[in-house]
Amino acid sequence: MRAAARSTDSWACVEGVRRTQQLSRRVVEGFTARFDLLVTPTMACLPPLVGTLRAGADENPLAPLLNSYPMGVFTSVFNVTGQPAVSLPLHHDEATGLPVGVQLVAAPWREDLLLQVSRTLEPALPWSGRRPPAC
Repeated sequence: MRAAARSTDSWACVEGVRRTQQLSRRVVEGFTARFDLLVTPTMACLPPLVGTLRAGADENPLAPLLNSYPMGVFTSVFNVTGQPAVSLPLHHDEATGLPVGVQLVAAPWREDLLLQVSRTLEPALPWSGRRPPAC
């Protein structure tokens, strides 16, 4: 990983940051111009078993990063844009009993909207008493 990082020149790094900032602006503009909330799954997969993220790390140091991709594909863009988001355990998988999260994303400075919607969903779809099955 160090060798890969060292092979990236500073111009390419700066260009990558610039493109990320441009993409962030376009994503945020969509929220301020077109809609109030975006609803997505929290993850593109069920929660993995403990230890599965490290699978293949001995052969490829990038394996944990690649293994974690399905868990961050819906949330990572909003880490980059800095938009407020919340993940709520509104569902559970019938086969495994594991929680399935729903992500709500708002425009910048609209944490109030996220908290209002979250507070409305909590009594409608209660999750505080749910527990995943014991391993």
